Amino acid sequence: MEFLICIGGGPPAMKTLEGGVQIARSFGADIAVMYVDQHQRMAFSNSIAFGRQKLSEWELEHPGVKILREAREHLAEIGVIRQTESGLAERHALRPDVEGAFENHFYGDEIQHIRLRLREGRLVDQIRKEVQTRQYDVTIIGGINQHGNTRRLIQFVDTSFIIIDQSMPPIYNLLYCSDISDTANRALMFGAKVAKALNTRMDILRVAEEETPEEAREAVRRAETLLRRGGIKHEVIIESGEVVEKILEIADEEYAIVIGASQRSELMKFLLGSNPIKVVQRAKTHVIVVK
Repeated sequence: MEFLICIGGGPPAMKTLEGGVQIARSFGADIAVMYVDQHQRMAFSNSIAFGRQKLSEWELEHPGVKILREAREHLAEIGVIRQTESGLAERHALRPDVEGAFENHFYGDEIQHIRLRLREGRLVDQIRKEVQTRQYDVTIIGGINQHGNTRRLIQFVDTSFIIIDQSMPPIYNLLYCSDISDTANRALMFGAKVAKALNTRMDILRVAEEETPEEAREAVRRAETLLRRGGIKHEVIIESGEVVEKILEIADEEYAIVIGASQRSELMKFLLGSNPIKVVQRAKTHVIVVK
């Protein structure tokens, strides 16, 4: 598996990085840590090859290079990048035009391959291109709701998402939100893997909008059986009411929310929204959206 961890600058970026690394470690996944510079810069222009080459050779103080250097140092400090007697275990130094980005590639132990990648352009467009290029399994981002970026990413980028609330600690229990969709079943399986790997509990929430409490309880039997057989601690929570409101009411700072992506068409999601997107936009905790 390969996880894409998208970071901005400053301390919040390191919280996103740490949370992403923790989950990637639990899966034994490789990681790519990417920064997207949304400003037009001469060094990134395709028509100025000399500028691009010098950025690669000399590591000029381009803001994106600086941020990835900080990420590299942090990953070395927490033991993700392997260190040898001669320094960090580097496969190659910063190179231009590696699948459309600048890239610096390192080796690790629990995480075997660590790629630091730098792209330039519009945030959502560049993350989408990156995912299309390398076929990541999961994309991890910090809370970036401004200008609708989070909504567009979840709608139009074809991976599952983990949205890190940068004000929250990285250790948490999981709250699996059950419904009848196929993506909810995938969310159950993904959440169970995370809970097992992190040795945490995963409670099951069923909001009965049109069901009786007895019907809702019966609907989560399969999820209970899977968690019990997996040795994952859990409780079942049955609530009545509006789905999004109840999820937000139950999911306090103790939980990370696990929810399946909407199966509505893109047009319907654009016009009417979707429950997962509404949860992501309003939640005060981490959210895992599984496609």
